[in-house]
Amino acid sequence: MLNTADSVVPDVGKSKLLSDSRLEMSFKVDPEQRSYLSKQYFTYPFHVCRAQYMDKSLPGMATMYLQSCSGGVFKGDRLSTVIEASEGAQVHVTTQASTIIHRMEDDFANQTIDIKGAKGSFIEYMPESTILFPEAKLRSTITITRDSGCDVIVCDSFLAHDPEGTKKSFSWLKNELIVQNLDGNTDVVDRFEATGEQFRSGESSGGNPYTVHGTFAVISNRVKTESLLEALRTCLPPGDDVFSGSSSLPNKAGCWVRYLAVDGIAADKYVQSLWFVAREALTGHPPSKRRK
Repeated sequence: MLNTADSVVPDVGKSKLLSDSRLEMSFKVDPEQRSYLSKQYFTYPFHVCRAQYMDKSLPGMATMYLQSCSGGVFKGDRLSTVIEASEGAQVHVTTQASTIIHRMEDDFANQTIDIKGAKGSFIEYMPESTILFPEAKLRSTITITRDSGCDVIVCDSFLAHDPEGTKKSFSWLKNELIVQNLDGNTDVVDRFEATGEQFRSGESSGGNPYTVHGTFAVISNRVKTESLLEALRTCLPPGDDVFSGSSSLPNKAGCWVRYLAVDGIAADKYVQSLWFVAREALTGHPPSKRRK
């Protein structure tokens, strides 16, 4: 189903990958140990909502909702997001709704997310699923650069959807997750490519009953991998709505889950259960639910 050998993505020059739209957010801790947005810069189509504090177990954690003014991602878009947490800062970043990747007859869209964490910081990056419309072409990279004392929870998922019901699928997706330390040494690299036809068919005669593909990762040098994996595996619901596998990450960087779900509702419920387990493993307390 996922292709890591022959590339389905056209070779593009660096000039075509320069970012046209940029979002930068930096977080620090005030004297009362409350994390706050110390710096922000954004251009169209990004919009940053006011920081909210809604977690009872981590009252100093800033919750940030990201919005888009454009109605989705279109051909030629080059989007860049930078999230930086200073020492001791705690931040939960999510989106108000899913992001639609629209039809692209030519060209493609490129998005990069750079997450940077200092010692003692805690970052959760959990946007809603990206929705790939028919003929969408997306290249997406998440890079996590962190001190060994920084913990990160990240979820990255996509949903294949044809609003017109014509059984058409997206053109292609190229996805990367990179974890590295502050010296630039790489701990984890995960890359995959998939065409819409590969994903729709599952490269089998029976087809693919799942519409959502996702990755949930807990990046931490403090976590006890074996016990966390055991807890994460208990989150898998009965039945066939979700299919998943979990394992430890190389270089003792933490652990992760790769999953498939029949629809967005099943995926959301599963991810929330994973998040509750991961947060409790890292902090001793489950999170408070966020409003959407």
